[in-house]
Amino acid sequence: MDIKSVSDNYHFFYDPYLYGYNEDDFFRTVSGTPTCVNGKIRIRDSKIGSLGTYMFGVYELKLTIPHAPKAGDSEIFGLYSMAKGNRDAAYFFISGTNFYVRSYSANSAVAESTTVTWDTLWTNTPTVFEVRWTIDKVEFWINGRKVAEHHDRYPRQTLVPLYFYVGNTTSHDNVILHYINLREVRKAVTDVLGDYLTSTSSTSSSTSSGRWRTAVHTPFRGSSRSI
Repeated sequence: MDIKSVSDNYHFFYDPYLYGYNEDDFFRTVSGTPTCVNGKIRIRDSKIGSLGTYMFGVYELKLTIPHAPKAGDSEIFGLYSMAKGNRDAAYFFISGTNFYVRSYSANSAVAESTTVTWDTLWTNTPTVFEVRWTIDKVEFWINGRKVAEHHDRYPRQTLVPLYFYVGNTTSHDNVILHYINLREVRKAVTDVLGDYLTSTSSTSSSTSSGRWRTAVHTPFRGSSRSI
């Protein structure tokens, strides 16, 4: 396993026009058949997660939700680990006609939850959903407007993957992912089929040594290089 360190405050922009739906390099399909058509990732009746795991930072997801929340809908997008379940998570959640933002601490499956009134401006139009995670809180933003701030239950200082789940099954229920923009991430570990690259920002006066070395990060196989 090759582990490389990159500079503080990791940034990465995932552009589906360039990368498509990059199975096993950036994403892992848990179930379903997500596809990329004309630079847009279409998610329906599917669960997908990032192979990369991240700690703190801003997670900007530009999505098109095809309709306002309705009976039978089930969608999750944000920071969530299937292995941990409702622990160390922060995400947007559509359940039936309700729209929530939820966050969880490390030691409780009880969410801090805020109900968000759906804005018709978010319906069937590209909309930016953001999770802003710091050491003492998590904020949720939509199109540049803060809709909630949680201080009681939020992920601890740990690594968490991105996660997308769309339970709807009909073609007109496709959720479209336009891009992922990661900013000011304190730590990032990305599995590139055996090549791991990490970005760390020290939280103490100590620094890593030995096998750690600086590298330019790119998420795909065979394309990293040292500097």
